[in-house]
Amino acid sequence: MTAHAERRKQRVFPQWISATYDGSMVPFDTLPPLNQLRVFEAAARLLSFTRAAEELHLSQPAVSQQIKALERHAGRPLFVRRHQSLDLTEAGIAYLPVVQQALDALATGTQAVFGRRDELHLTVQVNLSFAIYWLTPRLSDFIGQHTDLVIDLVTIIHDPERTAPAADVEIRFAREVAGGTLLRRTHAFPVCSPGMAGEADWRTDTLFDCTAMSIGWRQWLRSQNQELPTSQRVHLASTYAVGLSAAERGAGLSMTLDLFADTALADGRLARPFDHARPVDDSYWLVEQPERHRSEAARAFTDWILDQ
Repeated sequence: MTAHAERRKQRVFPQWISATYDGSMVPFDTLPPLNQLRVFEAAARLLSFTRAAEELHLSQPAVSQQIKALERHAGRPLFVRRHQSLDLTEAGIAYLPVVQQALDALATGTQAVFGRRDELHLTVQVNLSFAIYWLTPRLSDFIGQHTDLVIDLVTIIHDPERTAPAADVEIRFAREVAGGTLLRRTHAFPVCSPGMAGEADWRTDTLFDCTAMSIGWRQWLRSQNQELPTSQRVHLASTYAVGLSAAERGAGLSMTLDLFADTALADGRLARPFDHARPVDDSYWLVEQPERHRSEAARAFTDWILDQ
């Protein structure tokens, strides 16, 4: 190993030392065994060694032994053991989401690379708002046409490209997707409850928007040569579903996309207080994994959604 590589290794994997319960010292420059992490995740999630043992098909002493080994490796307790209950220590609370994310990533990657796909099982990755407001209201039509298929909707908010390889079909919101099929161009406009529509005022009413979208309140207003007052605030959420829920309940005005609001506008749950709609650069695209065997379920869903 070169001197540069050794220095880099030391930066990425610092060899700090932790004291174990019996007083010995353990270099913490290696990952714990995967078995210990699986056992820890189950025990921490269920807050029970017994229930974790049942879920993992192990004995309770085996679970306890794996946890003790992990705690020795970490050099600190992960659980507070009481007579009839179990709690996580602060270290255990902090470590649980780290382990869960790592196990999820490993499971997703393994399935994507090695998983055997059932021809009648379909995994569709789609963002939450599209799933709630466009796909699920129409999904009964697809299921009615294909009663033998099982559909698994995986909803995501951020970083769709990281998890896309695990899906048979993906519906992605983006400016352009190489190899993707355009489903629909979109427009943005505000909505509110019908009771607010007649007196709605973006200068003073509570405003909601979606984080990191190319079109929001400011862009919508600037396309009409308007600007928000300096005192006005726009509340944000990571998905349009939050703002639309608030708007339906009369909590304020929410910026949204037309395809999310169409159904609620048609049945009177939402109203458009202003006529102006601004085109959005991003669109919805249908993406299939080119390296994956195209199953019967994937073919059926692709044909159906393009027809829709």
